[in-house]
Amino acid sequence: MKSILLQIAMIALSCTMANAQTIKKSGPFRCGGWNDDFRQLRDLHWNVEELDLSEADCDSIRQNALHSRHNLKKIILPNKTRIIGSQALFACDSIESILIPATTERIESRAFGNCTGLRTLTVLASTPPQLAEDAFSGVDLSKIDLILPNGTKKLYKNAKGWDQFFKKVTIIKEQCPEEYALIPIPNNITYSNSQPLLTTHLGNIVAPAQLANESERLKEVLTERLGITKFNKSKANINLSIDKSLTNPEAYKLEINEKGINIVGGDAVGVFYGIMTLDQMLIPDTENGKLTSLKGVSIEDSPRTKMRELMVDPCRIFIPFEDLKDMAKEMARYKMNALHLHLTDDQAWRIEIKKYPKLTEKGSFRVGMDDMQMPIGGFYTQEQMKELVAYAAKYHVEIIPEIEMPGHQVAAIHCYPELTCGAVEIPIRTTCGVSDNLLCPSNEFTYEFLQNVFKELSTVFTSKYVHLGGDEAGNPPLECWSGCESCQALLKKIMAEPGIKPQPGSRNDNWRLQKYMFDRVIDYLHKELGKVPMFWYETDFHEIQPGCVTFAWRHGLTATAIDAAIRCDAKIMLCPGEHCYLDYPAAKGDMPEVNWGMPTTSLEQTYKLDPAWGYDKNFEDNNLFGVAGTLWSECINSTERLYYMAFPRGLALSEAGWSLQKNRSYNGFLQRLERISKDMHRRGICTADPQ
Repeated sequence: MKSILLQIAMIALSCTMANAQTIKKSGPFRCGGWNDDFRQLRDLHWNVEELDLSEADCDSIRQNALHSRHNLKKIILPNKTRIIGSQALFACDSIESILIPATTERIESRAFGNCTGLRTLTVLASTPPQLAEDAFSGVDLSKIDLILPNGTKKLYKNAKGWDQFFKKVTIIKEQCPEEYALIPIPNNITYSNSQPLLTTHLGNIVAPAQLANESERLKEVLTERLGITKFNKSKANINLSIDKSLTNPEAYKLEINEKGINIVGGDAVGVFYGIMTLDQMLIPDTENGKLTSLKGVSIEDSPRTKMRELMVDPCRIFIPFEDLKDMAKEMARYKMNALHLHLTDDQAWRIEIKKYPKLTEKGSFRVGMDDMQMPIGGFYTQEQMKELVAYAAKYHVEIIPEIEMPGHQVAAIHCYPELTCGAVEIPIRTTCGVSDNLLCPSNEFTYEFLQNVFKELSTVFTSKYVHLGGDEAGNPPLECWSGCESCQALLKKIMAEPGIKPQPGSRNDNWRLQKYMFDRVIDYLHKELGKVPMFWYETDFHEIQPGCVTFAWRHGLTATAIDAAIRCDAKIMLCPGEHCYLDYPAAKGDMPEVNWGMPTTSLEQTYKLDPAWGYDKNFEDNNLFGVAGTLWSECINSTERLYYMAFPRGLALSEAGWSLQKNRSYNGFLQRLERISKDMHRRGICTADPQ
């Protein structure tokens, strides 16, 4: 009880401070432990613009202390500051000036990364603090006025890290590495003894018209990595072609020798993945590096699973439209091929439905996500989603929409109460957890509503897949229907049908009402829209309908879900919580520090996922569909934090879904990750440090 009262008191405090633009904190300062003062300043005071910590009794700005607080314009660090931790002020891009106290001894990796608005940096320490080389990653140091104590300029000019402020930016020419750092690791890679290929000879792209898109993607790679802007006038060809003898359309072959580069794919997507492998081969070691040569190599590669997916949740915290496009492009670099959009939930409805305008008029805005009392609003128009689908297709990423049923629909019920039993009027949910309010399976309006929604979305999303949710339907599960006379009448009718027998292990017979709802909707999706339904597996799904894909997600129930898929001859996507829930912290004390009791999912734990899950080749060939990482956003309140949670664990997941088990090694992955992580940081992509 004391813990609950404390949480209520803290929420009340955050509400009273929600409009505060300036905060001055002095005296005792809690740093570390659950919900410390940094976490409260970062997440509860969502609109603070000026923060004065000069008199705070604190000697370190801990890791992620004020991560991605875009409203923060001015900060005064504690006078006692010794250490400024990794990503402490990452992406605080409205801050124009920072003063580093005289007591500062160390500034860690990306402490001020992506602080692109920074113009004045005043350092009071007479001895240069230890500065990580990438402490200011993503920041143009030439735009920063560095103010130092009198007589210390020479010391700083010769100090590692600080010397970057005094150097003129020049391109560093680098030789190709002895071995390429590639994620996911290819099936077969053989290095040749041929002479290296000079990158100055590249630029001449030879490709058929059907690979016009892939030619454009290759030009993007060559421009970004090598600065090439003029094409078709170079000495060495890059040949792109399709070979239908490669039976997997995503398969590719890549060969590099002193004469040029050949990339062959089973289809256009295979050619694209060969280009993405080349992109990683061209990653330099240093900030301003550029490879002058490429080592001769031959690669034959194809994916282990059909789909490698990331799911993002814009319902709890809205994700800006342009950021979805960026995510699609970034995940494609690592051969992930599906972006799953969780578009509806208890906390919001995020997609425009023209027949039901109240869904976005009333259902897309609220104040609060648990103890974060900030306004959260936004939705995607159908035109925006069409644009996203077309953009992602350029990178061979499929956009899969999810519309929940029968639970996680409070936002829709708030707008249209007739969707639930008794037409109960309820507010939009502002906390996480499970609602008892479900769609009513005995009301014809429920089916009219769902069919109209899916019909409109079928003209927006070209993917043949559509996700129906199906998880956490009430607490206790499915009990919403027990007190509904019409639902019980429908259940009685169903139970009277020939061949219906009690199901051993069922909590009640209401699961048949859920099956009735799913059968009707799935039948419509199959016959009228030509879609393949997906849903989260629950033990209440005693029968998986033919032609569906089910997701194994619940911690500890993966084998149960796989057995059900095999029994019903269904496809299954693996996203078990113990490996694939990327919204969980990667280490104890990492973001999110305060949550509803999440366990940790370490990078190594994610990497350990074996999609076969100990089953035989028959399962892998006939039932295994792919792997998915989930990014539920109850605690992810900025795009930078979305990336932080997604990567590098998303890279581990991509390798689990793509690469042969015999080629995988966690130590080898970490070695390859080092080069790729540095590249992501240089490009402004926020990632967690490997733990």
